[in-house]
Amino acid sequence: MTPRFHQSTACIWLRGARAAYLGPGLDLAPHRNAVAVIALGLEAPLDLAVFEGKGAVPGSRTLRSAVIPAGVLHHLRARGPMAFLYLDALVDDDITSRVQELRLPDWGRGAPGDLILGLWGALDLPGRPSPDPRIVTLLRALEDDPDAFSSFSEAAGRVGLRPSRARELIREAVGVPFRRYRLWRRMACAGRELARSRSLTEAAYAAGFASSAHFSTAFRLMFGLTPSALLKAGVRFDIDDAHGPGA
Repeated sequence: MTPRFHQSTACIWLRGARAAYLGPGLDLAPHRNAVAVIALGLEAPLDLAVFEGKGAVPGSRTLRSAVIPAGVLHHLRARGPMAFLYLDALVDDDITSRVQELRLPDWGRGAPGDLILGLWGALDLPGRPSPDPRIVTLLRALEDDPDAFSSFSEAAGRVGLRPSRARELIREAVGVPFRRYRLWRRMACAGRELARSRSLTEAAYAAGFASSAHFSTAFRLMFGLTPSALLKAGVRFDIDDAHGPGA
């Protein structure tokens, strides 16, 4: 009999503006992601509740897979190992129909990083229509340095836009405000530092957070658990520092 996916295996994969998690289902609190996320129950369904408005009491749906748009408050309960695929907001097209039809690979074989790469290939993500090139330039500048701009006005001016117009185009391009998208890139920076065996405090400062407590709070609000809880799950990192679209 082919062995099933090992419940204790946990891997985080970072490539440019894409990221993924493959591992045991974690106890997640309600949270909002900064980019669209594909959630896949690898061996069992997941329960997903989406909060439609302030004070709303959502109904929970039982699904094998889901696409969760950027900025949507939701609560996901896993019943087994999970894969979360965080999309590149500037290039990955709408893949809802392909996710619903996706046949999951054999999770009993291969290293976690290879399985994640297999998922991206199975989805066959096409390029979406390109956003305004000025916005692409602005947001890609955050790939290597989330602190590339001292203020939003400076960022907008760097690409020849008025701040109000830049805000409008950024939300159209990625679905969230500039500040939240930059926070997402700070998380990637912190992840790369943790992959280099830095402490949580060192990773927090390197990514531009005011303190490890600030990092922990922001991480919990974005992912539904603290970074210390994630590390306790025994997560391993698979990173590639060659940043770039869909790298």
